[in-house]
Amino acid sequence: MRGSISGCLLDPTSGDRLSSPEVMLYRIGVIGETRASIDERGFFTFADLPHGEYSLAIYDPHFAPHYERIILGENEILDNLHISLTPAGFLSGQILDEEGRPPQKCWFTLLRAGERRGRAGYISDSGDHQVSTDGSFSSPPLLPASYCLRFAGILQKLTMDRSEPAHLFMQKRVFDFIYPNANDIGGAISFDIQSRQTVSGLQIRIPRPVWHTVRGRVVGELPAERARISVMFTRDIGTLEPVGGGSGASMQPDGTFEHVAQSGRYSVEICEFSPPEPSGRTYILRRYGTAAIAVADDSSGFEIQVSSPATD
Repeated sequence: MRGSISGCLLDPTSGDRLSSPEVMLYRIGVIGETRASIDERGFFTFADLPHGEYSLAIYDPHFAPHYERIILGENEILDNLHISLTPAGFLSGQILDEEGRPPQKCWFTLLRAGERRGRAGYISDSGDHQVSTDGSFSSPPLLPASYCLRFAGILQKLTMDRSEPAHLFMQKRVFDFIYPNANDIGGAISFDIQSRQTVSGLQIRIPRPVWHTVRGRVVGELPAERARISVMFTRDIGTLEPVGGGSGASMQPDGTFEHVAQSGRYSVEICEFSPPEPSGRTYILRRYGTAAIAVADDSSGFEIQVSSPATD
């Protein structure tokens, strides 16, 4: 006989048992999950479990997500869990450009105070969420907390200046900001969401994207073959983990590079990539060094010192 975990879910206000949530069990360090059925009395059971460490996850459209870490001993039976869920809050609105048009594509991220790997600071609450084609957005169920909103995406097509290179024209359409128009979490306006509260009708305007040219040089121990070495920029918005993707510039044979970036702080990393696979995918072979820079206008003269590489 092996171990088991069972219990019931409760509405904290009425005390009623809940049968609508999804209940998932993840074994720490093992890929995959197990889903439990909830009977009409609100009970769930996970049976035939090996001993180890587990994460119990509960999802419901009306309650904030609930996560519980459980250490299960050899043949241990945990059969009396009573879990009260927290009624969720919600945040919704619409995002439009300066002319009142929705963006072509847009994602938003909810940022709140929290912990990651023993460090306290701002974290992404639930990853990135897509905005609708009409610019409307709505959060998933939220715990009571103070939230900041980051938006990133592409504006609708503009009238193209035929004398302008296509890549510069595209840059004018790419935006990335924290509400109302901040590069860093320190300049954001937050929203205090309470349990059972819906903050709706927010009207967000997309600030006009401003891009700057950054020029610099990489110096130090680099291989003679430099065709696959890139200078990768990852934006630092003041969160514990990176939020959003990075971008990069090719390094020239003499170590120089040129990149375009919006205002803000960046972590810059020198990476050597693999040759493309048949699918076109590449991956990082070696990392040569990192630096932190601040971009406020067109800049040149950045110098990044690298040393012997670390192999991934």
